Amino acid sequence: MRSFLKLSLFMTDYIELPHNKKLNLLRDHDGDWPNLDHEKWCLHCGKKFNGHSVRVWKDDQGSLWLECGTPECDGSPIDWADYPWWDESHPLTKKHLKENPNLADDDGEGDNEKLL
Repeated sequence: MRSFLKLSLFMTDYIELPHNKKLNLLRDHDGDWPNLDHEKWCLHCGKKFNGHSVRVWKDDQGSLWLECGTPECDGSPIDWADYPWWDESHPLTKKHLKENPNLADDDGEGDNEKLL
């Protein structure tokens, strides 16, 4: 629904940027992008994507906005993470918690508030 509203209200105009400009835009909005091959997870859709697939759109005022690289998802940088911390059973989350034991509760379960 959110995508439909944005499309209908703002007349989304997706644009292509040179790789260096796209990488700089990603770094400006979500600092942790060493390159466009870097992968993130989207809380909005729950899927993994890389910087190449991130969509860039330009609004009527000329501002550039980023959307998740997953088709049909309009997640933005605030929805992106290096691993799916919201899914404690996911292997990447388990690995992260194992490597960072200070992020786990006394019972060994992750505390998502500490992961933010």
